[in-house]
Amino acid sequence: MTALNSHLAKLLNKYHLKLAFLPMERDGYLVDGVVFVRENLSEKQIEKVVLHEIGHAKNDSEIVGDYKYIGSAHSCSEYKANNFMIHEKIKQFVAMGNDPNEANYVNIAVSLGIGNYDEVREELLRYIAK
Repeated sequence: MTALNSHLAKLLNKYHLKLAFLPMERDGYLVDGVVFVRENLSEKQIEKVVLHEIGHAKNDSEIVGDYKYIGSAHSCSEYKANNFMIHEKIKQFVAMGNDPNEANYVNIAVSLGIGNYDEVREELLRYIAK
């Protein structure tokens, strides 16, 4: 198991989640404590999907409203799940010795599939000494 997989395993354990791979159209979803991931994704894609779904597990209990039927609840849930994934990826980026002052937040956002570049920029700013 790689260090990356070890980190994901620790996070899954922390939030009492299991991981399952299925042939499906969606990249991933979370149901009853199981993170379902589409088969045949790359390691990089799996990591992003799993981190996003862990973000749902961590934050969805704080969301007011039904995710399926209330647009604002859905948007808030997705934002918080993406934010968790961004936080974990930027933490990893900095831990690998990358300088957040030199980081191109647009490129990082694109690589993560995030359209709101400011989310990535704000997370990088947390690592810049003031």
